[in-house]
Amino acid sequence: MKKWKLYLILGTSGAGKWTLRKNLEKAELDNLEFIKSNVTRKMREWEVNWDIYNFISEESFKKMIENNEFLEYEYVHNHAYYWTKLVDVEKWISSWKNIMKEIDMEWLKNILKNNPHLKEDITTIFLNLSQEKFAERIEARWVEMSKEEFNNREISLKREVKDAEIYCDHIIDTSEITPEEVFDEVLEILKK
Repeated sequence: MKKWKLYLILGTSGAGKWTLRKNLEKAELDNLEFIKSNVTRKMREWEVNWDIYNFISEESFKKMIENNEFLEYEYVHNHAYYWTKLVDVEKWISSWKNIMKEIDMEWLKNILKNNPHLKEDITTIFLNLSQEKFAERIEARWVEMSKEEFNNREISLKREVKDAEIYCDHIIDTSEITPEEVFDEVLEILKK
């Protein structure tokens, strides 16, 4: 029987998840679909709605919770809600497509705890970043970020790196390699 696979991309802030996803989408790999994330945070100046994220209000988000529309959702970096709509996942699984989704570490832990039978269908790839490079990339990218948000992301980085060693199948340190090299490493994982 034909089998689908769920590829989950995780990583610290600034490690290159967004860049990796864009590069993989451009490659137009056979039988690989990407699920978009929904988010309540403010859209950054370079982002486009429905490119990778669908930006909605917290009020709309709460109505969607009442309607049980989510596969999962998390409050990330004490800043905003991120989530995946159940209908998006069901659509691709029913067509036997492989799915790629970037997620938060807490969601991965919840999946593995509540659905241990899915472990064989999931491959997890964690993009790591040294604390020094994290600070460089975040400060270069988000000049308007508050000190509080920066600190929350730094705390998350330390926790996520520890969790990745326990929960993730593959860890790629992006501190000293190019986005193209990250892409090549992920392609090798997908080929396996």
